[in-house]
Amino acid sequence: MTNQNYMRTILKWALPFCLLLFSANAVAQCAGTDASVIVCSKDADEGNKTYNLFTQLGDNPTLGGSWSTNDPANFYALDRDTGIVNLWDVKNSGLHEFTYTNTCGGLTESAVVTVTLGGYPGEDNIDGSADACGDDNNVNLHGYIGDETDGKFQDFNGVWEAITLEAAPFLLLNYFDAESAGTGTYEFTHTVPAVGSCPSRLVTLLLEVQRPANSGIGSNLTLCTTDDLSGYTNYDLNSLLEDEDINGTWSEGLDTDQLSDLTDHLIDIEAIRDRHTYGTFTFTYTVYPSHAVCDINRTEVEITILPTFRGTITAPNYCVDPDKYLVEISDYDDTLIPPDTYSVTYLLTSSNGNTGETTSLLLNPDRTGSFEVDANLVQKNVTTTLSITSLGDKVCPDIQVSPIEFIATDPIAIVTDTCEGEEVSVSLSDIFDPSFTRANGIYDVNYTITAPSNSETTHTASAINFTAGSATFTIPTEQITETGEYTFDFEVDNGFPMECDISDTAIITAIPEAIQLDILVNNSCNATEIDVNVNAPALSDGEYIVTYEVVSQETNTVLIDNTIIFIGGTADYQIDVATLEQGNYTITVKSTQDDTTPCRLLFNFEVNENFAVEGVPALPEAEAVQTICLAAFPTLAPTLQDIKVSATGEMMFYDTATDMDILPIDTALIDGEDYFISNIDPLNNCEGSDRIQVTVILSDPEMPMLFNGNPTFCGSEDPSIDNLSSSVASSNTILWFETATGGTVLDNTTALIDGKSYYAGTEVDGKCQSSMRIEIIPMIYELEPATLEFSTLALCGLDNPSIQNLRDVENNSSYDVLWYDTPANGIPLEEDVLLIAGTTYYAESFNPDTGCMNPERMAITIDLTNCEPEEYGFFIPDGFSPNGDGRNDTFFIPNIEIIFPEFTLEILNRYGTSLFKGDQNNPAWNGNNGNSTAPNGVYFYIIEYNKEGHNPVQGRLYLNR
Repeated sequence: MTNQNYMRTILKWALPFCLLLFSANAVAQCAGTDASVIVCSKDADEGNKTYNLFTQLGDNPTLGGSWSTNDPANFYALDRDTGIVNLWDVKNSGLHEFTYTNTCGGLTESAVVTVTLGGYPGEDNIDGSADACGDDNNVNLHGYIGDETDGKFQDFNGVWEAITLEAAPFLLLNYFDAESAGTGTYEFTHTVPAVGSCPSRLVTLLLEVQRPANSGIGSNLTLCTTDDLSGYTNYDLNSLLEDEDINGTWSEGLDTDQLSDLTDHLIDIEAIRDRHTYGTFTFTYTVYPSHAVCDINRTEVEITILPTFRGTITAPNYCVDPDKYLVEISDYDDTLIPPDTYSVTYLLTSSNGNTGETTSLLLNPDRTGSFEVDANLVQKNVTTTLSITSLGDKVCPDIQVSPIEFIATDPIAIVTDTCEGEEVSVSLSDIFDPSFTRANGIYDVNYTITAPSNSETTHTASAINFTAGSATFTIPTEQITETGEYTFDFEVDNGFPMECDISDTAIITAIPEAIQLDILVNNSCNATEIDVNVNAPALSDGEYIVTYEVVSQETNTVLIDNTIIFIGGTADYQIDVATLEQGNYTITVKSTQDDTTPCRLLFNFEVNENFAVEGVPALPEAEAVQTICLAAFPTLAPTLQDIKVSATGEMMFYDTATDMDILPIDTALIDGEDYFISNIDPLNNCEGSDRIQVTVILSDPEMPMLFNGNPTFCGSEDPSIDNLSSSVASSNTILWFETATGGTVLDNTTALIDGKSYYAGTEVDGKCQSSMRIEIIPMIYELEPATLEFSTLALCGLDNPSIQNLRDVENNSSYDVLWYDTPANGIPLEEDVLLIAGTTYYAESFNPDTGCMNPERMAITIDLTNCEPEEYGFFIPDGFSPNGDGRNDTFFIPNIEIIFPEFTLEILNRYGTSLFKGDQNNPAWNGNNGNSTAPNGVYFYIIEYNKEGHNPVQGRLYLNR
């Protein structure tokens, strides 16, 4: 290549390179060039709080760019718009880079300012002001070497070192375990490392570890409300503490009221129990530290008085069917344990061993309760003892409930199938007596028979002999009225504790058809002819005999008799009785039958019927109009049987004079209805030919009109039944009862009970009461009497105390207090009424919501001499001028008669002669000596204050006229 070409080539590449250099130089001037600065003692110059990075850039940067840092610890120390960095806020020594970025000519460039920052270790703290508490296991030493200058903080990348060797094992980084190190003074240094040309720096800390307050380790005391606490009437709370400082004080909750002052540590646990019965009561032991760096230390102890379960459990004897057996609680003592749900543990003891479990026990507010026993835990057919062993740790372990015995059995009844008309055999087994052994002895057995038609009848088999839990007896035939399958349910009476379902079924087979005899009298009251019908179509062929006879009921003489012989089928015979005389008769038809049909019995079949000749009875007698009071029938309405009728034989009632349908005797009466009555002779079933008429009036006075169903009274008014009269009204006499129906009339002086229901009815003419009554439920507001903290109150009369000051002696309560100056009656005193010394005032409780007050008033007597002289500027004048100008004319000590009401004052001349003696009634000396005038000069006074804590004083005064 020629030189010309070589130079051409060089120029070809050099020109663009120069242009590139020129362009780069222009952009660098936009952001400036990198710079490095060293700041060794940033803490020495407050200007370092506003250190301007922009001025450190080289090559004339232009404004308008932004600043950034790659160290997040410096993020908030840098103002990204201005480049102002707070070096005091950069808490680590070392190299810190800050980048300035700007855009010029469409290109973006950056420049970096590197700050070599020396360390700041903080400030020495060796003047004894650094304290830590001996219970702190994590003391941050940085907190003691800071500068009080706002914003100046020591670096965090320094190194802590324990100069005191005993402290070294308990120092970790900047945290010191003062608790493990113990009390004492420890020396530490905080060193920041050298950075570049900036030297290492250190500060010294003298840390004094103060002894912490120690309120000790507390223990709790648990007692039962039924325990004998006579040995706890002077109980030392200190006995519940261990390793405590002895300079502590005890305090208590609001509900114990045992500690009299801060020195008191003795309490009466028996009194707490007597007041609250049970509960947890907290007492706090407080120890103040000797140095404020330590916290006040408190230890709480709890005295728990556990409620006691005292009551009675009852468990009937059980049957094996249910999964759970209910055990009931009766009359538990609700003053010893509140109603709630508890966790009860019970024990079942029998000859087969012990079982038990824990379940829920519910105690109701009405002093009853219950829990369930798992039936699977109960052994069958053996005596089991049930004991309650625990109600959990919140109830006294002394369970005051006596164990009970019960038995769970499966009694068996076997009823034998039998024929209709025969007694039914019953066999009972596994029956236990009240002593929980298989029954031996005489008992009654009640049983219910359910017939195939589902009708039920109840009967008793008396005096059944049981042996080893078993017995047999028979059910009479008359109690079996149907054929088919019966159900029999049995219950052993006479105190048997069994409540099991003892039942069985049996089939009663019907008796085969027998001869059916029927007697038809043409007129039972005046008979002339009788038909005898025989119906026996199912009988085998053969001769059958039926006999009949007619007997006089008056003489029991057989007047007609005969024998009928027939061969199967039916027969009809007529008996002529037209020739009989007037009277009552009985016709009897009999047959005897015997065959081999199953369940057939040898028996005599007989039918009877009474009839008469001219036998119609006399007409009944009754009042035509009868009034019936409905109040006499509180549950069932009056019926026909309540009509008063006198008659021979059985009465029959009809709707009309001609109606043939007899009304049932339990037909309810209708007001104003007419009823027609006849009678029938039971000897001949003859009914009278006429009927009498009775009109029924049902009387039911209107109940009273209600004005106020919930009248209110104050308990102090002693309200009675008489006070309820304004709540109702009626034109009839008003009567008061405790029940909605029935019951006896209450006397008007009967005291009312809050929330109890009373019922008002009416009465007409002293005979008929209303069946309906109005319920009145009075509300009676009781109010306890006022209580005061003191019976006397000492105040200072110079304060012009008023009724308002008496509020300070009122105990906290839910009622208001009215003040009176009389023990009874009077009007309440206003708050601004001034108190009078020696006067007795009376407090009366008052409830503004109900308007009720308790008239029992509590008294307090006022003493107005409780004045401290120095608080009221008390002084003794040193002279006076009795010249009659109306100013300072007497020697008088201001307020002495109020502050010292028993004072005496004596004035003496210089020779010791007494010139004047004064007291509350004559407090001022007018400068006279008897009837003469004392001359100008010096005199002497002697004052006896006659008040505890104040000695007599004497002094001199000057009289100048």
